[in-house]
Amino acid sequence: MIHTPPHEGLDAPQPFAQQQVDLAKVFPLPEGHERLFLGLYFIIIPYIVGLLFLFIFIAKGNFNSFLALDIAMFAAVLAIGYEICVSVALSIIFYMMIKYNRTHKSVARTKKRKIKPLHEVYDLS
Repeated sequence: MIHTPPHEGLDAPQPFAQQQVDLAKVFPLPEGHERLFLGLYFIIIPYIVGLLFLFIFIAKGNFNSFLALDIAMFAAVLAIGYEICVSVALSIIFYMMIKYNRTHKSVARTKKRKIKPLHEVYDLS
C-alpha cells in the first residue's frame, strides 16, 4: 500500500527555506560589478554600524568622548558591526518565516475544505 501525503494534489506552496534569494533586490548591484559591490557592502556597512554603535552606546553621543576612543582598531569595530548586522538580519528572516508560514498554512487549510468559503458562495460586494 502506497501512502500519499495529505497535501498531494493540492498546489503545495514552496517551503520557506527553498525559495530563491535575489541579492539584487536587497542591494543595488550594477551589472558586471556585482562581486566588487557585494564585497564593499559586506565591509563598509558593518564598519559604519560598528562606528554608530560606539558613538551612540559607548560614547553616549558625545563627540569628544567618541574621538577619545581607539577606533583605529578596524577589526574590533568591524566585528561589533557584523554582530549587530547579523542579529538584525536573523530577526528579519525569523519574522518573515513566521509570516510566510501563517499565510501559507491558512491558504492550504482553505484548499483542503470541502465546504467553499462564504465569499465564493455568496457575492458579498
